[in-house]
Amino acid sequence: MHSHFGVFLPIALLGAGASIVAGISSSSTCGALCLENVHKGSSWEMDQHASRDFSFYEPPSNFSSKLPPGSLLTVEPVTDLSEYSIPSGLSMSRIIYTTNDLNGTTLPASAYILWPYAPLETPEQQKQGYPMVAWAHGTSGVLRGCAPSNYRNLQYHFMAPFLLALQGMAVVAPDYAGLGIRTLPNGQEIGHPWLTGPAQANDLSNAIIAARKAFPSLLTANGPFVAMGHSQGGGAAWSFAEKQVKEPISGYKGAVAIAPPTRTIDHLKDAFGNVTQTWAQLIIAGQPKLIAAVTAVFPSYNYTGLTSVSYDRWFNVLEPLDGCLPTDSLAFTNVTTDELAVANWYDAPEVQEYARLSESGRKKFKGPLLVISGEADIVVPHDTVEPAVDDTCSMLTHEHWDESLEFVSYSAMDHFPSIQASQIKWLAWIKDRLSGVPASKSGCVKSLVNGFRTDDTFQSAEPNFLEGWASTDESWKYSL
Repeated sequence: MHSHFGVFLPIALLGAGASIVAGISSSSTCGALCLENVHKGSSWEMDQHASRDFSFYEPPSNFSSKLPPGSLLTVEPVTDLSEYSIPSGLSMSRIIYTTNDLNGTTLPASAYILWPYAPLETPEQQKQGYPMVAWAHGTSGVLRGCAPSNYRNLQYHFMAPFLLALQGMAVVAPDYAGLGIRTLPNGQEIGHPWLTGPAQANDLSNAIIAARKAFPSLLTANGPFVAMGHSQGGGAAWSFAEKQVKEPISGYKGAVAIAPPTRTIDHLKDAFGNVTQTWAQLIIAGQPKLIAAVTAVFPSYNYTGLTSVSYDRWFNVLEPLDGCLPTDSLAFTNVTTDELAVANWYDAPEVQEYARLSESGRKKFKGPLLVISGEADIVVPHDTVEPAVDDTCSMLTHEHWDESLEFVSYSAMDHFPSIQASQIKWLAWIKDRLSGVPASKSGCVKSLVNGFRTDDTFQSAEPNFLEGWASTDESWKYSL
């Protein structure tokens, strides 16, 4: 099934690394205008990378599948920031480490560490090193070029990593398996299991362990840290809190999950009954990435849910360019809903098992856990987050868990604006946890924040709101 055409259209070089893509394969479904748009998006996307040289992300020769998760493979103590858009005073390191997928297979992965100018002062800071936030990013894409550690603005810029570091916290942020490092040393491809919270929680856990090994005097073995994530990363943060029940990491003080997906396959099924709704159109458009995620967890599934059209766009347009969200959206332009995926592909046994394995929420967790949702979120709708909170709280009550879950909703706020509107809440919450201030007593608390002048604010549903000059025709620039 995995066939590629051999004729190439030279359009752009991705860099001087061992794997250089000089163009995109000729496609049977992407015509001249489609190719022009994809070329434009890919060229712009590459300009947003700190480097076109992907040699850092080559699988290290010291990798072995027998290594335990959290093993440190490569350390770049000081990352050259001349091509990044990182605030003055901050510095950065990158590491390559081992993580494990849902099947228990050991994989190499990359992460960055953003260092503050000076550490947040906490009662035990002198003994415990730098307080840390383990940051789980939202969707950047599913291919090699989509590693936020090689984005000039680290994808979330002042919304999270810059802000946290400027407030004195070290930020440890995995790229996730399959992003950045795309293959094993033997050339075997590493698939990225998109929206698979427990898998990304593994990446987050193992990045913390490896970062502590890389910088033991700064990130001590029992130093305080909080896990935090948004969107795909929100699901990862919630799953991380669940992972702490059986695989605790010393120093853990709680987790913050903003706009967390919980049951993605159920969400997709619901979308087909609400096809006129914006949220439904977004999750339906994401089907090729979900099919790739199922394949990453169950390789024998082998992209079965793709139609011939979406298969062509994936393998002959998007994949040769290592395209991320801007190129992804352009690569599937003019592909109809019927052409995106085989009807009812999500009923396959492998997909149903994937749905079970990938769920975040509705399990025992180690808190305190802060869950945040925007009531106008069109990407991860509020009415998918609140039931997961309610079900988890019901379990907490009936099974007498001695844990704390706080759920805060923000009126009128969309997907990324919910991070910004709630900053006053989660930033203080994180500082309190890192400083040893106890969280609320065990149990669940729900509240709503009614925003001021929400009809008069501007909301961008995508991360790059700083790209305010983009024309309507180039609105895809907002997604990087």
